[in-house]
Amino acid sequence: MIVAAHQPCYLPAISFFQKLALADVFVLADDYQFSKHAATNRTRIKTTDGASWLTVPVLTRSRGGQKIRDVEFNCSSKWQEKHWRTLGVNHIYAAYFEQYADALQRIYARPWKRLLDLNLELLEFACKALHLETSISLSSELEVTGGGHEKLLNIISAAGGTDYLAGEELRGYLRPTDFVQRGVQLQYCELESPRYHQQFGPFIADLSILDLLVNEGPDSSSILLSNRAATGSADAVAHRESI
Repeated sequence: MIVAAHQPCYLPAISFFQKLALADVFVLADDYQFSKHAATNRTRIKTTDGASWLTVPVLTRSRGGQKIRDVEFNCSSKWQEKHWRTLGVNHIYAAYFEQYADALQRIYARPWKRLLDLNLELLEFACKALHLETSISLSSELEVTGGGHEKLLNIISAAGGTDYLAGEELRGYLRPTDFVQRGVQLQYCELESPRYHQQFGPFIADLSILDLLVNEGPDSSSILLSNRAATGSADAVAHRESI
């Protein structure tokens, strides 16, 4: 049973879904500390000016050390209308935008309070569009204790993992002997970002999964999985905030 884990992200990047597709169980680390410098509340989209961050405003003042699952939106900025308009403006001429527009618009029209709830809804939307059937769990629901490596190992055990799939960038951070002692095989993946048709000039790797979907539609799944071969070694890009 291959387990992988990652913080829940806002409209996650393509590499997030490549890693998810390689796992039997994908754990979303919602009870880890929130960082406003991670992709938990932001994503990269492509515009006429190149790659641009789209960031959800959240409440952080006097909330230092809050867990991801507790993060709430700052609704004073009417961010939902702004984000939906930005996505529409930059994707309106993509070949398959209309195929997903109604579902996305309904998501953005809902009265969200917590960031996690929105991220989970968008994740479900993308997994359905990509026909991914990996089981998804929340680390908070596994009810494990400990911190650092110990917590990660406890998460893997609670999820029934015999193998743990980590990003190649963590090779110097994780301690293989800890995994061996727990009977877990540690694997590394470094996935090459697939090339596909994009709008607006030169290709940019590892944008939001939405960029792949609106440009390739029903072919998105096969394109995503075209580079799924790799555990151990390869050629690619992975998120620094992965665990």
